[in-house]
Amino acid sequence: MDKLRVSTKDIIFAWLDDSQDNSYYLDKIEGETRMVNRNLIELRDLTDEIERRSTRYLYVPKATKEDLIEDLNAFLETVEQPDLKKVLPIAFESPHKVSAFRKILEKAPEELQRFDEFREKQILRRVEKWLNANGIEPSFK
Repeated sequence: MDKLRVSTKDIIFAWLDDSQDNSYYLDKIEGETRMVNRNLIELRDLTDEIERRSTRYLYVPKATKEDLIEDLNAFLETVEQPDLKKVLPIAFESPHKVSAFRKILEKAPEELQRFDEFREKQILRRVEKWLNANGIEPSFK
């Protein structure tokens, strides 16, 4: 398995970006995450490079809605404040579940911080599993 230093912030951003116009590729040599937007002409050189050197770049998948719901439910199970535990399920009715979840948690800043940390750990766990499946042992920077 190849070892690779991967930028945590960039890979999480790519994993969570649900824009249909943006695609992300991990440079398996540099550990950088590169964005390709089908509407931006300036990125055509990068697109050409990715096509020419396809073994160097690995497509970064998008997070699934099922994973998102699983993470929100898992976090909800850890909430101990009765008022939050009662109100948070309302966020599942929103088309923007994470934003609604965060808005509710703004009333409890320590829980909001805990939520962000929880979510990052969950995402990194999935990213690590995906990278391992592609023969890469990541170290996050």
